[in-house]
Amino acid sequence: MTAFLTKFALGLYGTTATVLSPIIKYHLKKRRLRGKEHPERHPERLGYSSHPRPKGKLIWIHGASVGESLSILPLITELNRQKQDLRFLITTGTTTSAELMAKRLPDNAIHQFVPIDVPAAVERFLSHWSPNLGLIVESELWPQLIFRTKKHKIPLLLINGRMSKKSTKSWQRAPFFIKDLLGSFKLVLAQSKQDAQHFQELGATKVLESGNLKFFAEKLSYDPTGFEELRSLTKNRPLWFASSTHKGEELYFAQIQERLKEKIPNLLCIIAPRHPNRSQDIVEELQSTNLVFSTRSKSENIPPEIDLYLADTLGELGLFYELASVVVMGGSFLRRGGQNLLEPARQDCAIICGPEMQNFEAICNEMVEAKAVIKLEKVDQLEAQLIQLLTSANERDNLAKTASEYVNNKGKGLHTIATHVLEQI
Repeated sequence: MTAFLTKFALGLYGTTATVLSPIIKYHLKKRRLRGKEHPERHPERLGYSSHPRPKGKLIWIHGASVGESLSILPLITELNRQKQDLRFLITTGTTTSAELMAKRLPDNAIHQFVPIDVPAAVERFLSHWSPNLGLIVESELWPQLIFRTKKHKIPLLLINGRMSKKSTKSWQRAPFFIKDLLGSFKLVLAQSKQDAQHFQELGATKVLESGNLKFFAEKLSYDPTGFEELRSLTKNRPLWFASSTHKGEELYFAQIQERLKEKIPNLLCIIAPRHPNRSQDIVEELQSTNLVFSTRSKSENIPPEIDLYLADTLGELGLFYELASVVVMGGSFLRRGGQNLLEPARQDCAIICGPEMQNFEAICNEMVEAKAVIKLEKVDQLEAQLIQLLTSANERDNLAKTASEYVNNKGKGLHTIATHVLEQI
């Protein structure tokens, strides 16, 4: 009965997606005009591949966006170390991740945009690439992609599996469907004990807690010359860095900076939006404040009178983590689910996050318990907490040291994950 219900639901889903294909294509076109789809490579989203399939064993790895795609780089390195004749196909869904992958992937890896979850697009993709193994990262549970991969007899693993309490409750409304969906995976490698438990509750049969791939990532790279230039421009100025911010957070942080600069002389705030293509909208919001600001994308300087610096460029988080001693994690203040706390921890930053950290719940809870991050219970606590850290060097340094020790102690086990993957080929 369960299998029948799943087939019925999947059939209904696929038929609806097919009928709506013209609307979906129109939506993709609008996204392309807004810069959210690649101007030349957009056919990949419909399953039309822009590269031939390489010969030999091909491992397909899919991650949604920047964080997931960066997390797999150490795994690819370890897989190449253990087995030297592999080829890799990496799929993501965002232009930002594609740009980063172009710079970071090894020579034996190809990047493509993941096809939209419509039967025809998925079939074209799978028929062309015919991978020997598929790895889905974290929580990208697209039904057509997963069930049709199984139909093609391509073994699938869910790696770095993440399943929040909220998502678990949502999936429990369709228990037959999620059970069969998770049953398509030969193995689920969960980030944490909590995630593993959630997957088991939803019906996954083979689940192992393997640790989080993000623990194995290297320190974010940055341009040393650019760093020295920024350091000279901001020398002796107290500063705080709001990283990976989402819509609405920039204005909120700017308003906090307006109040803070009256209490902490010469204070500088740096804001890096999660999506730099929102820069013009952010600039318009900042113009409603009394702050003097400049933008990095326009190569504007940071003279002493600047209150706020908008770091609206791509791939420079490592530069600003190295510069800042206090980091406020964006995406955690307006119900966005948070961003990766491990990156600033790896660069000796004292970190504050808001109450909305569902996407990194297990890591955040562990870091709170280890006193490696300050998690606010309420958004309006941020101003007081910033004053505390910016005016107390000892407290700031202790928090940064604890965060660094936490991430260094957790970064083990990559060899085991790679071994589990290679066992399936």
